[in-house]
Amino acid sequence: MQTQIQNRIGPRVLFTALGVAVFSVLVLTTIVPIGYWMPVSVTETAKVIAVTENGCVVEGSYGYPVTVANCSARPGETTEVSYNMPAMVNSQYMQRVQARASYVVP
Repeated sequence: MQTQIQNRIGPRVLFTALGVAVFSVLVLTTIVPIGYWMPVSVTETAKVIAVTENGCVVEGSYGYPVTVANCSARPGETTEVSYNMPAMVNSQYMQRVQARASYVVP
């Protein structure tokens, strides 16, 4: 009499594969977008709007006012400034999200 042996995948292998798949999805959906929040150093020539005790307030190229320490310029002058901003602003991630959200009509 001849018996046939079937090679079956054990439950431990299936649960391990499922765990790896779930972990991969969680990493890709939670940790990867955090990379857009990391600061990026920007150096540009900007116009000084005001001078405060904390430094100069300049108008950045992205439309946001930025306070820069150790600034000796007066309001109205242009100066070269360096500051940090979230990578999300530079990558236009939020603009793409808003463009997709505009397709949804409540």
